[in-house]
Amino acid sequence: MRSSTLVSLRANAVLIAWCVAASDAAWLTVCGCTGHAHALESITVRLATLVSAAGIVLVVRRIAKLAFDAARMKHRIEWAADRIVIDGTCPGDWLVQLHAELHPDGSRPSAAQACPRAAASRKVPRGRA
Repeated sequence: MRSSTLVSLRANAVLIAWCVAASDAAWLTVCGCTGHAHALESITVRLATLVSAAGIVLVVRRIAKLAFDAARMKHRIEWAADRIVIDGTCPGDWLVQLHAELHPDGSRPSAAQACPRAAASRKVPRGRA
C-alpha cells in the first residue's frame, strides 16, 4: 500500500472513532438526564448512536473541505518537500490538516492549478483537433 492510502485510512479511522465517542456521550447524557439510563442497552439507542455518528462524520468532513478551500484561496497552505505547511494564523488549521489527510492526492495542487499556462495550453481552438 502507498503511504498516502495508509494516512487516509488512519485519518478516517480516527475521525470515525471520535465521532462515535461524541455521539455515544451525547446519547449517554440524554438518557441519563431523562432518567432512563437502562435505555442505553436497547438496539434503538445503539442504532441512533451510529446514525448520529455518521451524520457528525459527514458534517465534519464538509466543514474540513470548506476550511481547506478557504485556506487555499488565502494562500495559507503550501506544499514543501512532500509535506503540507499550514500558516500558524490559519483559523481551523486542524480542519485543514484533517482534509489533507483524508484526501492526500486530491489536496495537492495539480500542475494546471500551479501554472496558469498549463491550464490554458490544454484548450484546443475550435476547428482544430
